[in-house]
Amino acid sequence: MYLFGGGHQGGIRSGTLNVPGIVGLGEACRLRGLEMAEDEAKIANLRDKLQDLLLDKIAGLVVNGDINHRLSGNLHISIPDVPNSAIIARVRDRLAISTGAACSSGVEAPSHVLRAIALSPNAMEGALRIGIGKFTTESEIDRAAEILGGAIGTIRQLMEP
Repeated sequence: MYLFGGGHQGGIRSGTLNVPGIVGLGEACRLRGLEMAEDEAKIANLRDKLQDLLLDKIAGLVVNGDINHRLSGNLHISIPDVPNSAIIARVRDRLAISTGAACSSGVEAPSHVLRAIALSPNAMEGALRIGIGKFTTESEIDRAAEILGGAIGTIRQLMEP
């Protein structure tokens, strides 16, 4: 039976809330709550390992933002003397990293967040966001550090006068 009118959810569900969807979201939240503390600690450890590896491999690397109060699965860095577009071009087929938030894709201006934390224009140009998730492994962290370190080394060699 079809109901007409109201236009909710693109005209598919008129006049009532999506009760199965609401119940499903509630159950998903309940299940996530059971695992979240353990998962977030593991993810933060992986983020910190990647951060340490990158700091060892890449001279001049800067970790952006507050080191003590940040999302466990987010590592935001800058390599001030290397354009992020050059890094992305070299690693895009091997790593899932970005130059900014998904909600700002296609925007040419520097992030309002990076401006708010007073990054220099040079640091903004070299800014990268790296995501680490529940299913990221230690070997993937090691490999990501190798890939990024190698790519940045190559780019710096090409940029030498």
